[in-house]
This record gives sequence, structure tokens and C-alpha cells, in this order.
Amino acid sequence: MNTIWKTLLASLTVIVSFTETQAEEVKRRFICVDNARNRLIHIDQHKGTEWNISIPGGSRDLQVLDKDRVMVSHGNGAAEYDLNTGKSLKWKVTNHRGVNTARRLENGNTILGTNAKDGIVFTEIDTDGKEVSKTVLNGQKNLRLVRIRKDGNFLLTISNPFRVAEANKAGEIIRSAKIPGKGYKAAIAANGTCLATTGEDVQVVEINKEGQITRTVGGRKNHEGLQWFSGFHHLDNGNIVVANWLGHGKAGKGPHLVEFDKDNKLVWKWEDHQKAKQITNVLILDDLDGQLE
Repeated sequence: MNTIWKTLLASLTVIVSFTETQAEEVKRRFICVDNARNRLIHIDQHKGTEWNISIPGGSRDLQVLDKDRVMVSHGNGAAEYDLNTGKSLKWKVTNHRGVNTARRLENGNTILGTNAKDGIVFTEIDTDGKEVSKTVLNGQKNLRLVRIRKDGNFLLTISNPFRVAEANKAGEIIRSAKIPGKGYKAAIAANGTCLATTGEDVQVVEINKEGQITRTVGGRKNHEGLQWFSGFHHLDNGNIVVANWLGHGKAGKGPHLVEFDKDNKLVWKWEDHQKAKQITNVLILDDLDGQLE
């Protein structure tokens, strides 16, 4: 091998080694819900620490309340946990049924969202668990997560057809946009665009104010091991971390969490089938500034 080829090969080796080192240096501190084993899991890859606790069944939603507390929705209500230890805290509600989502409001009250016979129901309760108000989206179904807009409107995904929808407190759908799969979570960015996961379509779609899909990340054509997209976290740098839910017989057949940059490049993933079975939602605790509500 001549000197020129040796030099080129050495340079390529350095580049490859550098790229692999960079990928290995991506570390996250995150909390996630395993809704198969009913576990709340906290991993800190920076410190190499973790905790993993049992929680009630039907858990889906996560909301960081401050640096030390997280609220988790349960099938029978919601509860708060210490982020540092996983200890169950004093506030909890356990007298509801079929809860899919829970959101704490600025006034201290909490919204619980359920799928009911007549439609999707959002119940606002005070700090003592007493009902304050109720909104019913008649005829709608397949609620997963809701996000509350600053004006009090509800942002969610619904079915027939699959779409992202915004509803007011009177229960009226005031706008909607079609998405290519069964949605799970939708959130609005600062520029007014909407991000939404699309279930078995395994994409996060970006929708402009006119209801058109302008960008996607994920997709089976571009990435292996993607099964079903549920909760996601938008990072401050524009990257998106998605829970790759491994239900419907897909346990052990892919990563639990995947992170994509704006160009749809996979830049980080977490996969540990000993610690988790099927992750349905995630929050990246060391990058909360970009989180969308």
C-alpha cells in the first residue's frame, strides 16, 4: 500500500473513531412510564444512577411540576412522586376510572382526561380532589394525552379520521388537522406549528397553521426497530425524543426511546429489555427548556 493510501486510510479511521466517540458521549437523564409492568423509571446516564418503582395500572402521562416533583396519571387518577428518590408524595387522587392523562394548571387545579361512553371527558379538580368543572367532547374517542393551551383550550389527538384537534371549554372542536396514523400526543411550538406522534405510522409530524404536514421524523423506511410512536419530548435544540412503544406483541423488538435531529438522523437511543418492557411516555429531565405544552 503506497504512502498516499496509508495516509487516507489513517484519516478515515480517525474520522470514524471520532464519530463513534461523539455518539457514545450523548447521555441523558430521563423519566419514563412502562405501562406493561406498571413501573416509573428514572435513569441518569451522567451519574450512572437510577430508580425504578411500582405505580398503579393505566399510567400514561408525565408532568414535571418543579425540579423535585413529577405528576403521573394513573387509570384511577394521578399522583406526585419525588424525582430524586421515586418516593410517593402526599398529593394523589384515586377515585376516578379510565384516566389517560393528567395536567396541573397554573391555579393549582388538575385536569383529568378520560374516554367515556358519550365521548371524551375532561374533569377539573381542585387540590382536595373536588370537581370544579367538566367538559365533554361528545362523540369523540381514543383520547391519550391532552395539553392545555394558555387560553384553556384542549389540544389532543382523536380518531375517525385520525387527526389533531383543538377544543374549547364548551366541548366544541374549533380546528383540526389530519395525521397519517392513530395519534398519541400533540403539542404546539412557539412558532405556532404543531408536533404530533402517529402511532403505528411511527413518525412525528410537524403541522403548520394551515393544517399541512411540513416535516416528519422517524419512519420505517429510514430507521430500523421502530414499532409504535407514543409520547415524545421536544428538546431545546430542536431534537425530538420519542417513546417507541413495544406493545401489540413487539416486546423486545426495538429500542424503547429514540432521538432524532432536524434532519431525521438518529442521534441517541435507549434500549434495555431487562429494565423495561414497553415505554409509553418520556421526559428528558436535563433538557426541559424546549418541552412543549
